[in-house]
Amino acid sequence: MKFLQPFISNLYRAGADIPAEQFQAWAYQELKSLVPFDAAIWGSGTVKRGKFHNVTVLGLPSNFASALEQTRHINPLYDAIRNNLGKTIENSDVLPDEQFYKSEIYQRCFSQFGVERILTSAHADLRSGLYTLFSLYRFDRKRRFTEQEKQIHEIAGYHMLEAYSHAFFLHLTRPKTTASNRLAAVVDSEGVPHEVQPGFLDLLEKKFPGGLKGLQLPFELRPNEGRYQVNGLCIKVRPLADLFLVRIWEEGPLDTLTEREREVVFGVCRGLSHKEIGRIIGLAPTTVSSHLYRAYKKLGVESRSALARLVHARRPS
Repeated sequence: MKFLQPFISNLYRAGADIPAEQFQAWAYQELKSLVPFDAAIWGSGTVKRGKFHNVTVLGLPSNFASALEQTRHINPLYDAIRNNLGKTIENSDVLPDEQFYKSEIYQRCFSQFGVERILTSAHADLRSGLYTLFSLYRFDRKRRFTEQEKQIHEIAGYHMLEAYSHAFFLHLTRPKTTASNRLAAVVDSEGVPHEVQPGFLDLLEKKFPGGLKGLQLPFELRPNEGRYQVNGLCIKVRPLADLFLVRIWEEGPLDTLTEREREVVFGVCRGLSHKEIGRIIGLAPTTVSSHLYRAYKKLGVESRSALARLVHARRPS
């Protein structure tokens, strides 16, 4: 299918320009020109929990995802895609139309949202235990998905997932946002990693016996606290759409400083006077001097030159 090549190439190129949190919706809109659909869902979660940890829904109310979760035990498509990972399935492949439109899953879920035709597949990451669901929906029962559209969906689903991973990797390793001594991961609200930089899990295992606790991070996510320390590990969490970007690094001397002390220290290392620093951060020069004195004591230095050497050796790039 040579006509798929531009679509696939565009997926990977877009990783540098499309924000990772917007990538799923953007990719589905690109796919729509190849496989027309009325609605779609892209969600990830673990089989153990049976719930989406993060999900993008297009063309349907947001509660459609929870309706799928609540009815998965009666959904024959659920077992079909789990037993055929990476393969695209149309609803009529599992149940003939006569049975499907009389089935409990249709009556209790799909018909409530106007879904008449379903094209779906699932992909698994054995490292994290995450399953990703790709589904396209049509509201007109007469508009069956064709065999060619099934093939397109199967190929596109694989590359959409790989390109999504690539987009997050670019986000994690972008030089302007990544400190040289910090390792990052994208996790969901349950603390399950979706993407990790090399060394992230190694550092976790160094600080926490056993590393990941089951499939989850061994510490609590605190996105509203700025940086915090657990077991000698510094952690900083910020929201990334319905996911979280987690950065970790081993605690060093600079991490013992308060936020104000760090501001003063970095100002001093830029060659600013106490008066200039105070003007920037809204403090009196005497207060700046007090913060700098406490920083000297904590860091074990006695001069600006020694402070600058320490900061330039340890400060994130």
